Amino acid sequence: MAASTTILRDQTFDALLFNLESLNDHSELSAVVKSYLEGDYKVVLRSPTSQTLYGKLVETIALSREQQDASLQEARIQDDFGAVQVLLTGLAAFNAFLQANVTGPPADWGSVFPRKEDEVFRDQCLRSLDVDGVSVYQHIPHVELLTLARLIFTVFFPRIIGGEFRDCKWMRVRINAYHQRLLSGLSGGSMSDFSVLQDAIEKDLKELEVEILGEKSVFGTEAKVQFLLEKAQIYIMQGLDIKARENVKMAKTVSEFSYALSGALGKRTKFQQKDVSQLVVFARSKGEETSENLVGALQDTTISNGGQRSGPTALELNDDTLLESIDFAKSDKIDNSALPPELADLKPDSQPQLKPLDQITLLTEATLKDNFSPLDKLNSEEILPFAVRVLSDKPTNWQIYTQALLVRSRIEAHRSRTQERSVLQLQVIVDQIIADTQEESSPDAGGVPKIRVTQFLPRAKVSESAPVGERLKYIFQLNTPTRWEIETELAYAWSGVGSFISALEIFKRLKLWAEVALCYHSVGQEDKARQIIRRQLFYSSNGPEMDHYGIDAEEMIKEKWDGELRPAPPHAPRLWCILGDLDNDPKCWERAWTISKKRYARAQRSLGEYWTKEGDLDQAREAYLAAVIVNRQNNDTWSRLGDIDLRVGNWDGAVIAFQQSIMIDDTDAKTYSNLGSALLSKHAELVKLQKAQAKGVLVSENADGEEEEIDLSKEKKEDPKAILHQALKAYKRAASLAHDNWKIWDNVITIAGRISPPSFPDLLVGLRAVITIRAPSVGEAAVDGDILRALVLEVTSNERAENLNAAESPENNNGIYIPPRGSLARALLTLVDTEIIPLITKRAELWVLVEKLSLYKRDYGNALKCAERAWRMVTGGEEWMLDKEAWKGVVGATDNLVSAYENYGPMETVDGKEVEKAWRSKARSAVKGVMGKGRDAWEGSEGWEVLEARLEELKS
Repeated sequence: MAASTTILRDQTFDALLFNLESLNDHSELSAVVKSYLEGDYKVVLRSPTSQTLYGKLVETIALSREQQDASLQEARIQDDFGAVQVLLTGLAAFNAFLQANVTGPPADWGSVFPRKEDEVFRDQCLRSLDVDGVSVYQHIPHVELLTLARLIFTVFFPRIIGGEFRDCKWMRVRINAYHQRLLSGLSGGSMSDFSVLQDAIEKDLKELEVEILGEKSVFGTEAKVQFLLEKAQIYIMQGLDIKARENVKMAKTVSEFSYALSGALGKRTKFQQKDVSQLVVFARSKGEETSENLVGALQDTTISNGGQRSGPTALELNDDTLLESIDFAKSDKIDNSALPPELADLKPDSQPQLKPLDQITLLTEATLKDNFSPLDKLNSEEILPFAVRVLSDKPTNWQIYTQALLVRSRIEAHRSRTQERSVLQLQVIVDQIIADTQEESSPDAGGVPKIRVTQFLPRAKVSESAPVGERLKYIFQLNTPTRWEIETELAYAWSGVGSFISALEIFKRLKLWAEVALCYHSVGQEDKARQIIRRQLFYSSNGPEMDHYGIDAEEMIKEKWDGELRPAPPHAPRLWCILGDLDNDPKCWERAWTISKKRYARAQRSLGEYWTKEGDLDQAREAYLAAVIVNRQNNDTWSRLGDIDLRVGNWDGAVIAFQQSIMIDDTDAKTYSNLGSALLSKHAELVKLQKAQAKGVLVSENADGEEEEIDLSKEKKEDPKAILHQALKAYKRAASLAHDNWKIWDNVITIAGRISPPSFPDLLVGLRAVITIRAPSVGEAAVDGDILRALVLEVTSNERAENLNAAESPENNNGIYIPPRGSLARALLTLVDTEIIPLITKRAELWVLVEKLSLYKRDYGNALKCAERAWRMVTGGEEWMLDKEAWKGVVGATDNLVSAYENYGPMETVDGKEVEKAWRSKARSAVKGVMGKGRDAWEGSEGWEVLEARLEELKS
């Protein structure tokens, strides 16, 4: 018994605190513990304690949480062994639920508890899981197991034990996280819609982190890694990718697991002649003895006859171009210098066996990248190697191998050449999961629709299947989907490859009527979609016999379902919202809000969008406010509320809304840009207030158009300059997130120029970014002349260091001044030389600015060339002979050219020669040429007199 107890204590979800010697004196408890460790949860659930707790569930299931707690006030545990029995019941109930719905193998759970008032009790169990008007999937098999575990770990056990056992808290996290997942998976709600559950999970996670990862922690490395990976999966489920990445990184650090994505020479296709760099994940678990230690574990996951892998069959690609796997180059001289030292000796096709938790880390990394990266070919190429690295190992765990196939299938769905295998592999996984969770003896047990497994591969034999303990060992770190979730995923996969019928059949079999309606809507059959939704909400005016017909029956073709309202079905708020979307009817969204007891935030978001499109911004703002009051964790709702406040001129409200959105998700460039706009508008208002009338009173118009006085002494004292700096920071952050959006960079330029003094480094960075983005399409039009002129003026107006000798300084070349590294002048000169000059084709003013910079560098020869180029661009056309303003421009350019010849021509170069010996004659020729062309049109004009005067000066 001691060995079993050690296993029980080491498992993260089974860490019990009881005395080993005392346990031997309680043979009944000992037998229950042994059954639990062996995965025989029926024995545990048939124990007197479990039956008593099930009776309490039946008595209190219809009560609220407060009423449940009050009804259990007298339920006390006399000793530690009673506490262990309660805890074992909760663990066994939850594990049995996962076995029946996620992992298998199949078992008949119908005989465990008395089946009195089955349908009523089942409905009560489902209703008890409703949150904020959202229901779970209504055909969950054996949902009473989940509600029993939930009662024990969230109501009964914490109150009685007082949270002394860490596992109570950890199991409460798992129960709540799974509850949140069930609500959002097929209900149409986002994870952030269930703030009550999310807040409870976050609170327990913070306390657990202190206990498990703190300095006084008694947990081992494996338990810590399991906790961090489990947290990462919870955050992935909730859409919090930043937190998820942090925990994956911590798990890698704690386990000292080394991995890196790198390149290695190899062939990807059957027709490649030369090896090219291929992406591959190099990975090594801590310790060189890893492979030897895993031999025993591997024996548990292989089939005895032939040593084949267990779990779903891994399908081959069978592509006429792509190889089954990358054929890496066979070379002893592989350059791994870019890899960490601990990975430098690895070969891409011969890597050491990984530990199970390290395999899960790679799969979690792949899931993170797949869920939160844009869908494109490049990202898919970077994600796939993580799953391939796990599949190339010998399987260490049945469930890990199954999850690896699932992750690979999801990634390959993004590529045309692997999309077929992706869907078929997903079909194989579905067949395996259904076959391993389907109870043949009672296929309709628990109310779930009967699923007839039609596998195109043979069903696994009993000897090929893994025991329940192995399947459940890492279930929380993997976050494996339930059988109806993965079937739904398969339906969407079939839909993605154009098999609408296959997808529709799956949704119909699962009785996911909202998905059926959306499926019809996606192919333009809105009437059919509307009919399916209305059937769930309304009776038929043709009588109750219409309920007996299937949705595809001929009698249903013209049925409108326009009778009386039915009692609110499960998922009623979502159904009403979908009907509102189909009919564009605000009354449907209002109905959804009402029947959810004003808790279904999606209804108010839809109303907000509707009133925004209708132009009623006041009602739209009220709707979004109601949505954020119910759910403060939805960043998109906060962002839309901020947009409305911007449009109505409520700058403070907009700033607060955008800041709240950023606190939830700080990776949205649009939100940062809008925050900058709100701050900029607020700055303008503050400046206006500062310019108000004397004595601190400003006359303004209120919402009704009447004049009112504002007492400025009561206004909050805020510094407009500080607000402007905040706006600049917001725009810069937005630009860093959306670095290819030139409009955001233009906003950075605008704000940087308005600050006093201007932020010239930000002006330069913004100008460079705009030129890089826009120049390929608009050429020199991408250059903002005013900003470049301001930068040139700033650089050229600052005196150079007096002690800098142009001939001796290493920063100078042939007497030409080169500004020090890191200076604004050096950066501007680099920008002009590399980015701006190659673009100039028509804009003479740009050459004038380049001339000034050349003069600043003492490069007089180049300055003269720039003046000549500017003059040629201005005088090149003929429009100046007809247009007065163009004529003035030609006169100015000619005057500037003459001045350039006078100033730069006589200057000496390093070798003592003049820059331009014939400067006087060239200047005269330029003036005469202009006068000759413009004589008929402009002789006697003011500009003509200027040119005559310049010519006389040159003659003298």
